[in-house]
Amino acid sequence: MIYIVHGDDISKSRILIQNQQKKLNIESRIEIDITNVTPEEIYEKSHSNDLFNNPPFMVLNITSAGKTNMDKYIEMLEKAPIATTIIILSGKSLPQTNIFIKNAERLKARINANEMVPQSNIFAFVDAVFYRQREKAYSELSKLLKDQVSSFEILSMFFYGLRTLSSAKFSSASFSKLHNFVKRKALSQANLFTENQIKEIFEELRIIDMKSKLSEISEELLIPMAIEKVLNS
Repeated sequence: MIYIVHGDDISKSRILIQNQQKKLNIESRIEIDITNVTPEEIYEKSHSNDLFNNPPFMVLNITSAGKTNMDKYIEMLEKAPIATTIIILSGKSLPQTNIFIKNAERLKARINANEMVPQSNIFAFVDAVFYRQREKAYSELSKLLKDQVSSFEILSMFFYGLRTLSSAKFSSASFSKLHNFVKRKALSQANLFTENQIKEIFEELRIIDMKSKLSEISEELLIPMAIEKVLNS
């Protein structure tokens, strides 16, 4: 998930970043200045989970970007995993002509001009769904939609959560590399599903994803349908 945080009050921007990091329960972050990193290095860092398989939390400071050609950086940022959090930080207000602002939609980025950090938490939503907590799941979904998180972005996180749960249920090799907290959570969720149910959910979500891309399912119904497929499995 990408955020563009800009404005003259850099201290306030830093507080927003700290709050977002705390909200996601991420212990460390990667600080990068745009003048000291190549586009390829950004791509590599965005795909580099830590030893416990936790996705990165990156702060890319573009304050000193100047007139550097940013096209390649935009291309690499667009390829960042959805589970990776990237804060594009500027210590000054960015005009609408700025390349990052102009490409915000392409990057699926949320623009924050020293405002409050969005209140939604896509990980809390996914956890609620796979813990079969209907009321909480829809409550978290309401927050996500209020923060204008796209249904397609949310659906991609369904698959992310389902893969983690599956790795626990089927004792995959990658499961042993996860952080103990993540493993405990995945195991407790996996206990709520049989192996056949998990396989059926994968297939149902695959069909929903395919139909959404063919415009056979409206974006408004996409996530509620996915939620019900999991809860009623």
